[in-house]
Amino acid sequence: MHVDLDAFFVEVCRQRMPELRGVDRIIVGGRPDGRGVVTSASYGARKFGVRSGMPTGRALKLCPDAKVVNGKFSWYREASRAVRAVLERHAPRVVMAGVDEGYLDFTGTESLWPVSLLPVAERIRADVKAASGLDVSIGIGPNRAIAKMGSDFAKPRGIVEVRAGWEAGFTAGLPLRAFPGVGPKTAARLAGKGLTEAWEVQRMPLDRLQRLVGEEASWLKLRAEGNGGTTLSQRERARSISRETTLGQDERDLPRLQGILMMLTARVASQLRDEDLEARTVVLKLRHGDFHTVTRRVTLPAPTALDSELLQAVTELLKPAFAEVRRRDLGVRLIGIGTTNLVPAAAPDLFEDPARGKQRTLTHAVDRVREKFGFDALTPGRLMSFKRRRDDDRDR
Repeated sequence: MHVDLDAFFVEVCRQRMPELRGVDRIIVGGRPDGRGVVTSASYGARKFGVRSGMPTGRALKLCPDAKVVNGKFSWYREASRAVRAVLERHAPRVVMAGVDEGYLDFTGTESLWPVSLLPVAERIRADVKAASGLDVSIGIGPNRAIAKMGSDFAKPRGIVEVRAGWEAGFTAGLPLRAFPGVGPKTAARLAGKGLTEAWEVQRMPLDRLQRLVGEEASWLKLRAEGNGGTTLSQRERARSISRETTLGQDERDLPRLQGILMMLTARVASQLRDEDLEARTVVLKLRHGDFHTVTRRVTLPAPTALDSELLQAVTELLKPAFAEVRRRDLGVRLIGIGTTNLVPAAAPDLFEDPARGKQRTLTHAVDRVREKFGFDALTPGRLMSFKRRRDDDRDR
């Protein structure tokens, strides 16, 4: 079974922001002035062609009266955990594929559900709604791919079951772009060779398909006929954690950029600690006013999740990168920090530097306060003047 939360980011924001209730057209991500990228869109906005990953400016041209908002990561994490708790009550094995979707393996429950999992799906849909206020779409199938396509087909708030033996009949009516693993570029390449629908692949002999598309023919044939994996593995730990922001206007002031980077770093470090991870590599992302984007990275001597150590590394990357922007007589449009080469957090070294030990103790205390009162409950003193200036800009 694949359970997918409908318009998850939009609906979580709608719950947390009462002014959005009753608003049909909502865009999550970017800014009202059109800068940034769409994270998610309500179904009302999607009717106008708005899609995730689209520049917010383009989305607003398609749907000019849409409301642009941005939620907090902690909101999404809390909602995702509430949904997972419901799923784990219903299935012996649950693997989340993201904050807004998960796979459920019912192997071993055949005596309980010898014919169909529809009764379970209906209960899950109702229980998720009761526990979180969120709607889900559910796909049931003999493998992961079919279950995933089933939930996509069922949206919104629907349930689709494809029983063993029905796979090829179900997939025959789907476009190739609907298949997991077939992204926009692959779909465009296949379309260029005259293949857009699954039934076209089904009826084509494998040798002819190989001559047409090459080495991906076997994989494509299996997918089109409804084959897929049946084993669930626990989701791998995050490969990277990052935060970035598109600025309201191109920024030419280095101290102000350092303040923004400090706030982004604090959020990245907090998430690392929340997931019991540490980072070996720090990445700076900088987009110039003309959309030229550069990245700079540095590998640290030892993994860390401390704000101060991550900030020192990314600040050292910022100075020469910003100098390049100024040499081009431009400002910075977007700034971000990423962490990669993530490893499980290690126990504190008994012989570590006392100053670092104090920093770790302080960090844990800050985390506890933020967990109870929200991330913005504590702000570093050096950022107070910057934060006041940012609030003043918003008021204007």
